[in-house]
Amino acid sequence: MFSTGRLCYTVHMLSLDFIRQYPEKVRAALRRRCDPQGIDEILRLAEQRRGLTTRCDSLYSELKQLREQIRAAPGAARAEPNKRVKATARDIRQLELQISDIDTRLQFLLLNLPNIPHESVYDGKGDADDHELRRWGEPVSFHFEPRAHWDLGQRLQLIDFEGGSRIAGSRFVVLKGAGARLERALISFMLDLHTREHGYTEVIPPFLVKRSALVGAGQLPKFEDQLYSCVEDELYLNPTAEVPLVGMHGDAILPPDTLPLRYVAWTTAFRREAGSASSQTRGLLRLHQFNKVELFQLMLPQESYSAFDELVGHAETILRRLELHYRVVALCTANLPFASAKTVDLEVWMPGQQRYVEISSISNCEAFQARRANIRYRPAPGSRAEYVHTLNASGLAVGRTMAAILESYQQADGSVVIPKVLRPYMGSSLLSP
Repeated sequence: MFSTGRLCYTVHMLSLDFIRQYPEKVRAALRRRCDPQGIDEILRLAEQRRGLTTRCDSLYSELKQLREQIRAAPGAARAEPNKRVKATARDIRQLELQISDIDTRLQFLLLNLPNIPHESVYDGKGDADDHELRRWGEPVSFHFEPRAHWDLGQRLQLIDFEGGSRIAGSRFVVLKGAGARLERALISFMLDLHTREHGYTEVIPPFLVKRSALVGAGQLPKFEDQLYSCVEDELYLNPTAEVPLVGMHGDAILPPDTLPLRYVAWTTAFRREAGSASSQTRGLLRLHQFNKVELFQLMLPQESYSAFDELVGHAETILRRLELHYRVVALCTANLPFASAKTVDLEVWMPGQQRYVEISSISNCEAFQARRANIRYRPAPGSRAEYVHTLNASGLAVGRTMAAILESYQQADGSVVIPKVLRPYMGSSLLSP
């Protein structure tokens, strides 16, 4: 156990060795997450594999001895040992095929195990058990009935829902005129703030990613049904910039004094959103294609929780500069993302809907992604390589930020005031019919 200020971290890595050594810890973690899957089959297969490996090693030793006998024996005496060599080699091949089959089954089961929750995460079974930590600002007061952003966007000719549907189907939109400019202004504002004030390095990664990058980030095999795939090329459309940013350092050993690495990336994200609740699908809240500015950090393990608090602050800064009321919510164990050990959400107030909506999710994945993607660092020259910790945050979801601006800055006549920090990017202070 290592201490980092108010929080500490335990080096949990869901390797087979860890599961075999601490089965009750893993079972307890799954119970905390309300995850019904068990580890009995993993333990059974691991024990079976160990027995087969022991037999295989014994046969290899026997094969070596037989070959030495053959080399020392006269020609006439080699027939019988040669028969035994062939039989032993055949037995080894059969055992290796069985071991390979078990390895495939084990790999699938291991890749479907979620991260272990940090001990500070509240136990819970659903949204009611999430904990509100604090609020910033006050909800805007209106002397009229505020409209939802989808109504405002259509009245101001910013958002063309019918055009998006004609082009690609439901839950795709076309941004037009000032709507397209506002989207671009938000992206530029977020990138400028994070690079100039928070010290992030800007990255524009490919929008197509390999399967290995998705496995490393924890998206596959768990969320295969949520992804758009290009079968012929064995590539997937990026569901979040976190995926290519994990993949960028896959199978790498970072030299001493490389960490921390802080990246900010704007990408268009693509998600099938299969099975999403119908109440969340109107307007810009749950699209199949959307823009997002992502913050991603690779950290020394002992510094990851102080970095986590800092990361929350970086995402909050965007909302504060835009003067949007929001709250900070610590997710309970049942609501943790698959790869996360601890997650905090920022939820912005939507006056037109009279509810809070998630606009950023900030997670510390500890060594979970690094182990899957094989991202390590050397603490000192010649030292043993260790796994990094990875953290991510939306900084912010651009479409949802636009929606919050439209609803929070609307006027009685249907116009929308542009937040002060965006006016240099927009070249205007008002969106009017």
